[in-house]
Amino acid sequence: MSASLRMFIDRIQPLPEPVAEDLMAACEWMEFPRHYMLLRQGSPCDQMYFLVQGAMRYYYTDADSHETNVWFSIDDDVVTDSSSLVKKAPAGMSIQLLEDAQMYRISLARVEELLLKHHAFALWHIQLIYRYHILRVEERLNELQFFTARQRYEKLIQTFPGITNRISLGHIASYLNITQETLSRIRR
Repeated sequence: MSASLRMFIDRIQPLPEPVAEDLMAACEWMEFPRHYMLLRQGSPCDQMYFLVQGAMRYYYTDADSHETNVWFSIDDDVVTDSSSLVKKAPAGMSIQLLEDAQMYRISLARVEELLLKHHAFALWHIQLIYRYHILRVEERLNELQFFTARQRYEKLIQTFPGITNRISLGHIASYLNITQETLSRIRR
């Protein structure tokens, strides 16, 4: 399985062999069942995960116990609550597995050690933040502000091919900020 981690590392930016080895040694292989709560809203997030295979949703629950999906992670993705991780504050959302999942886990403490130890890792980490956090947040904000419901659906299908076979239409409708009836009309 370490080959999948190495491929993920190299996709971000190739690292010198000793640095890549340190990063791989800091990661722990994990397997979780469907419906497992990787993170609960209100709990601190001090882990980052490199998802090899599986699907999960990020959602928040409001005061009326209404859940709203804000993101999905599917295969070969980075999983964390960035805001909670950086601020070392309670998570503003929950992360729940929608399928059995296989992933690598690294603690914030180990990331911080590697940042201090290796300049090359610090540069790699910046690329990871750009690609998996900053760009995605900007894209998501633009979608919500400027896209029609149909355009948001088309963008979702483009970003996550086959998502409708892996994630319920109810979760997808919530993510798109539309009703399931509207989603059904769009899909027709």
